[in-house]
Amino acid sequence: MNYLITPPNKHYDGGLGITACNFSNAADILKGNESSTNGILPLCYLQRHAIELFLKSVIVILHKRFEVPYGEEFSIEKPAIKVKEKWVLLSKTHNLCDLYQHFKSIYIEVMDKLPKSTCWELPEDIDDKINLISGSGPKSTYFRYPEATNTVQDAKKSAIKKESLESMQKNASESGVPFKCVLMLDQNENVVDSYNLNSSPLPNILKALEELNEFFNNIHAAFRFELTNYS
Repeated sequence: MNYLITPPNKHYDGGLGITACNFSNAADILKGNESSTNGILPLCYLQRHAIELFLKSVIVILHKRFEVPYGEEFSIEKPAIKVKEKWVLLSKTHNLCDLYQHFKSIYIEVMDKLPKSTCWELPEDIDDKINLISGSGPKSTYFRYPEATNTVQDAKKSAIKKESLESMQKNASESGVPFKCVLMLDQNENVVDSYNLNSSPLPNILKALEELNEFFNNIHAAFRFELTNYS
């Protein structure tokens, strides 16, 4: 695996893939160090950025390996993707839907040229997962800031959610699972606010990020093995 032991600027894809691997590995380390103070945003951001970089890596590899031309003013040294009818510099692109659609278009175009020793079929649910993640933050800001979209969407990112004490007690009684909460009291010790500390933030997005990160990590490894001679 030459790309694991050589400088990024010597890599077939200019270092995009190894950087994606680094972010993916960092996400695994963070996930393995579970702590209530970590929150989910750093984990989500690391995984999302890894997916973005994996996509950019395989796009560059396909263009270069099969001499797929870029649009006017762009090249191997200055890669870009086609968004609708316009070519956009790869380094200026963060939208996962745009990256994936460009990848898929050239992927299908060169499918017959790919080595037969590997199964290259794309799972049918990849589009849905990409759309889910990209829809939450097309500009890659949703997981980077507490306020990135709107109040409703931003509130979903927190594991601490406002909920009535009665609701938490009822759910605990029905599930048999104890709950942890914070009660805000007034000067007469009346409950004025209550917060559930064990809410599950963004369960569908977390699952999609995990699965997409693993998928693109694997397909990137296959590309390095089959198409770049490990470089």
